[in-house]
Amino acid sequence: MPKVTVFVPFFNEEKDALQRTLDSIDAQIYPSKLQVLLIDDGSTNNSRKHVSEWLSVKRNHEFTLLKKPVNGGRKGVALDYALELNVAVGDIYVVVDSDTCVDTEGICELAAKMETDPRYAAVCGFIAPDNHHDNLLTKLQHYEHIGYYGAIRYAQDKLGLVPVLAGAFVAHRATVVKEIGGWSEWLVEDIAWCWRAISHNYRTGYAPRAIASTQCPTTHKGLFNQRRRWARGRVEAYLAAWKVSFLSGISSTPWFVITTLQYLFPPGIFLIPVLVMLGMYIPIGFGLATYIIYFNLFQKFQLMYPSHNRSDKRNIIKITASTILLESIVWLPNLLGYLDELVGKKKSWLTR
Repeated sequence: MPKVTVFVPFFNEEKDALQRTLDSIDAQIYPSKLQVLLIDDGSTNNSRKHVSEWLSVKRNHEFTLLKKPVNGGRKGVALDYALELNVAVGDIYVVVDSDTCVDTEGICELAAKMETDPRYAAVCGFIAPDNHHDNLLTKLQHYEHIGYYGAIRYAQDKLGLVPVLAGAFVAHRATVVKEIGGWSEWLVEDIAWCWRAISHNYRTGYAPRAIASTQCPTTHKGLFNQRRRWARGRVEAYLAAWKVSFLSGISSTPWFVITTLQYLFPPGIFLIPVLVMLGMYIPIGFGLATYIIYFNLFQKFQLMYPSHNRSDKRNIIKITASTILLESIVWLPNLLGYLDELVGKKKSWLTR
């Protein structure tokens, strides 16, 4: 198995959340010790003190605390700060958000997936919110993650092109990072970096057995800001592809157009009456065929990975209804995210 360096950037993270993340990393089962770089991105609270206290006890893996003097405003800036110090020794760089807990074999599963093909530039794991019982918003996001994201990434992985990796728990091949650069250029670094890698003819993948849990927004404001950033990331990714080459820009255009239409007319099911009135039955047929394929993929996904504990077939109905409602809720922030990039708004996402 390859050497692994884990990057954990944090800024003013709550003590309990950060400690759960660190405990989950220290509990990782791996053939060799992990190098873990804890990147304090200029915290102004007691985060650094709490981490130092946690490090005072002997740990299973090799942890190093990096102290960035001033907050950079974006996760990618903190990651590149660690790269510039030239201390990472891993063949694979695994990025873990400071509020994300990884199952004991999660990092091993990511590394194993990367080893199946030398063309893999990045691979993400299966992530689901662990605070889904808080309210309706968190429940909607929960079903979005375990249903739509899981099934679509499972299908995209078969093509070797997963265009949106889950940045909260993702592995990058170190040689590719050194070849195409780091993450600080973008607001939504996971999407844009992935598109740049694909534009350089690398593959991206999904490892559903690499399981992690994270925290999803619990308020309308938090969800609004998150989806606004994510939408802006789509535009960043599209522009990143064009910067690589004309051919990669053209190749990425269909997916970008489909995503844009989804943002402009959410959700697609509401278009069915309009399409029927216009006699446009072909797109309806495509939509129904896609849903059938999705249904079958989701069932296959559950049979292959029962550890996710999603075997209740009623989840299909819950996932469908949740996706429709959630797409309606995030319509406005999606549009604003596109406009943010088009008008060149300052790239800062600090919420703490």
